[in-house]
Amino acid sequence: MKAMKRKKSSNYVVVKENGVFVAKCPDLGLSCRGATEQEAIANLEEALALYFEDLPGPADG
Repeated sequence: MKAMKRKKSSNYVVVKENGVFVAKCPDLGLSCRGATEQEAIANLEEALALYFEDLPGPADG
């Protein structure tokens, strides 16, 4: 299991389960699968970008 840190202060781990890699962000309850570790991380990064995109920013009030 490898721990990584995202720029938006979200930690995630990558584990291999049943022959696929799963990148999990327990802080936000997100997880994504991939055939490779890199694919799982890329999928999670995309999910995190979408998650943070939907949050209101300082200019939004």
